[in-house]
Amino acid sequence: MSGIFQDLRYALRGLRKNPAFTMVAVLTLALGIGANTAMFTVMSAVLLRPLPYPSPEQLAMLWTERPDQNLREGRSSYFDVEQWRSQSKSVADMAVFDGATVNLTGGGESERISSVRISPNFFPMLGIQPLRGRTFSTEEAERRDRVVVISHRFWQSRFAGGENAIGKTIEIDGVPSEVIGILPPRDLFAGVNADVWEPHTLIPDWEVNRSQRGGSSWLVIGRLRPNVTLDQAQLELSTIASRLDQTRPASQQGRGISLVPLSLHLVGARTRLALWMLTGAVFCVLLIGVTNITSLSLARSASRQREMALRTALGASLGRLFRQLFTESLTLAMLSGLAGVLVAALCVPLILSLKPANLVLPDAIGLDTRMLGWTLGLSVLTGMLVGLAPAAVTGRWNPRPALQDGGKGGSAGTFARMTRRGLVMMEFALAIVLLVGAGLLTRSLLHVQSVDPGFRTDDVLSMQLSLPPVQGAGQRVNYYQQVLQATEAVRGVERAGVIGDLFIGGIPEQLVTVEGSTRSVPDRVRLRRDEVSDGFFATLQIPLRRGRLFSSEDGPDSPRVAIINETMARRLWPGQDSIGRRFRIGPQVSEDAWFTVVGMVGDMRRQNLENEPVAQMFEPLAQNPSRLATLVVRTSTDPLGMAATIRTAIRQVDGRMPVYGVTTLASRLQTFQAERRFQTSLLLAFSMVALLLAAIGIYGVVQYSVATRTREIGVRMAVGAQRGDVFRMVLGEGLKLSLTGLALGLVGALWLGHIGSSLLFDVSPADPITYAAVSLLLTAVALAGCYFPARRAARLDPLVALRYE
Repeated sequence: MSGIFQDLRYALRGLRKNPAFTMVAVLTLALGIGANTAMFTVMSAVLLRPLPYPSPEQLAMLWTERPDQNLREGRSSYFDVEQWRSQSKSVADMAVFDGATVNLTGGGESERISSVRISPNFFPMLGIQPLRGRTFSTEEAERRDRVVVISHRFWQSRFAGGENAIGKTIEIDGVPSEVIGILPPRDLFAGVNADVWEPHTLIPDWEVNRSQRGGSSWLVIGRLRPNVTLDQAQLELSTIASRLDQTRPASQQGRGISLVPLSLHLVGARTRLALWMLTGAVFCVLLIGVTNITSLSLARSASRQREMALRTALGASLGRLFRQLFTESLTLAMLSGLAGVLVAALCVPLILSLKPANLVLPDAIGLDTRMLGWTLGLSVLTGMLVGLAPAAVTGRWNPRPALQDGGKGGSAGTFARMTRRGLVMMEFALAIVLLVGAGLLTRSLLHVQSVDPGFRTDDVLSMQLSLPPVQGAGQRVNYYQQVLQATEAVRGVERAGVIGDLFIGGIPEQLVTVEGSTRSVPDRVRLRRDEVSDGFFATLQIPLRRGRLFSSEDGPDSPRVAIINETMARRLWPGQDSIGRRFRIGPQVSEDAWFTVVGMVGDMRRQNLENEPVAQMFEPLAQNPSRLATLVVRTSTDPLGMAATIRTAIRQVDGRMPVYGVTTLASRLQTFQAERRFQTSLLLAFSMVALLLAAIGIYGVVQYSVATRTREIGVRMAVGAQRGDVFRMVLGEGLKLSLTGLALGLVGALWLGHIGSSLLFDVSPADPITYAAVSLLLTAVALAGCYFPARRAARLDPLVALRYE
């Protein structure tokens, strides 16, 4: 131990004597270690940290599968869930749940809050205990008692955290409900941050929903029995689902079941891939920093050859020299690790500020023992890597020449030069991998942003409206008409329209019967059905391709009409005029009404700019008014600046109805790109750091080469070499190293590009524009790094150079 402490004291003295080297090394390594620690903290929270439930590996989502509709993760009917539960031996229990939004009434102005309807076994299955009170029982759910469990946030805002909240009554959609429990202050499940939790039996038409075999209303979570694998449970449930499928009518057959681990459900495969690639990218940044400091350490060790030779002459073994060198590099790495903790503390909030909303993270992310342990391990690894090359060079030294030549010589000079050159090539190879990845993601983001959504989002305000379920169709139509009239009367409003929901999620296939079709079975079409007001298309400036738009004459007593998009027209009537044609939703033998096509509008990408348009049909709001709706308002000035005025006008129609989700349409559209911007921003930042470190690396190697070859350059110039010859020689040697690393990096980037191709949009993993641009950029950086040392070499005075010692 005394020898180790002696090495440590010597290492600290050596670092103190070389403050420039120490500062550069600590800052460079701290940047790499800190960035890795910050990324690991996010990775740990998202992918590595166990879910906060007892035996989380036993939890899985159960999805209804429809291979004929390309639907792998669909909702399930309650009838199917009961059959699975009663017949399964491998699944201990199953719970259903479904999110909703409800109106909090009874206090004057209505407020829109989030609700989750759950079966009574939901909380016990997840091991969640209320902070106050209790959860509802099976008997209460069967009786459809109006009881709710509230979130900790709702408890604080509504009841000011009062102890008397239990037993209080709140009014939901005009119906009193008793508060029986308060949940703990954390995100309970899958990012669901609901205000109230109600029994699943409180949904409208519960008895119909309970017995409906073809429905798809519920999300299902199950807990496997101990020692049962996911594959075993999947096999058993697939057999059960197959038996159930054979008992259904022919039009409802083709349903299976799919089990997905809860951990995989919470973070999708694409997000996992992106996080792992970002983690690999930031580790590449650390490796580039390590190569830079290793190169500096090699240059520093060359000046210590006489010192090492004297130690050897005095009896030090090779192992003793190795221990000293590794002690020095580990000391340097530990100092860098301490600084890296500070860098990580700054980087974590920055990463969190960029994260998309769908990336579920714990409530608090910060310094903990796991993060500190990762930093320690990373520092040790860094120290070993930094000390490896100097130790290898030391192992090749012959101490006798070093003593005889006054410390200038040594037998390991060639090996050291080769090592430094290899490190530079590795730097450039890693840098181009990062830059190509960032370039491909950047081009993908630009392509996404250039996609035409099919509607104009500029100067459009969006807000959500909600009506109580007790209101009839006529009352809803009257309310929406009054809202539109009040909104358009506001000065600065150009046009307003209503649609059920502008942005949409999953779109399952539906049976569509075309009048006069010779097909024996109806078409299966991925179809979105919406109700819109007369002015909706004009408000968003959606182009009318053929026919007409809706008018006030398309009322509830008029024949059912529809406007379809181009995709639906091509799908049902390819090469024909769709205007005047009729269709209905459902099988051929059905009592459903026929829709007459009166207009065709352009395609809209309402589900995501990266997804191709699907078939969409629109019906007049007056013929099928929805309880939930989106109001879109085109203004002549700043939309957000008019939000308060428009909200006031709407509340004058009926102050009890909540207005929420007020934002611009452009902002809502941009949320679809949040995850891609997150990935691109981080990778671009890491790539810029890598590019800077690579430039420093090539500059250091060429500069050191010029410094150690000053006498040789003087001889060349003395025998006739021109300054231009020397300049080209030095520049060429540096570029040779850089271009070799660049070529190796392009091969690696091409391989990794194919692995991460699912993250790209409308860009090939071998995109020539990206590869050419990155190659030119890195070549320019290499030229800049080599230029100044080459110019210095060309300006050497031969007489001074020949006297160089």
